[in-house]
Amino acid sequence: MNDVVTHFQRGTFEERYWLPAHEKRRESALFKSNKKLLRDDCGAPCWICGATEDLEVHHVFEWAFWNALDRRKVTDILKAIEFYDSDYTALAKDTDRLRQVLAELGKKKPLLTSPDDARNLVVLCREHHRLKLTGIHTVSFPLWLAIAAVPIKDAVLTREQLMLAVSRVSALDQELAAYSANHYTPA
Repeated sequence: MNDVVTHFQRGTFEERYWLPAHEKRRESALFKSNKKLLRDDCGAPCWICGATEDLEVHHVFEWAFWNALDRRKVTDILKAIEFYDSDYTALAKDTDRLRQVLAELGKKKPLLTSPDDARNLVVLCREHHRLKLTGIHTVSFPLWLAIAAVPIKDAVLTREQLMLAVSRVSALDQELAAYSANHYTPA
């Protein structure tokens, strides 16, 4: 492996996807409420970098796909990814409230029934939400997760950090596959 050196690779991919019938996109009262709760009231930072400015709220499972999704599988995948683990929630300004709200949601509604459920939303800074080459809307999900898994230190990624990121993405992929296999039964 001594012949492997740090380098950039340029990739191009084209996506074509079907969108199920859905209402015209609008910001629902539930989304507004949960956006305010997560970002403003609880002070959750960017899930990728921890930034506390220029924050936006992203639907993990996109709103336009919601009508075609299996709610149980959505719920299981979100549990496996665990955006709101103890390390992340500890970074919120109001950690206790954030954890309490999410715990209550899980008890009241074990299955997600709306794309605007707080458990399907993640706080991201503008860079990691919409900007080219770093935003969830502009890069593939595996690359975006790798960006999230690399520790931030002096804005320099070492070879070891990149290898660690690749291994974390691989481990998450295996965990998601195992979790889904044990908790999902096709209709």
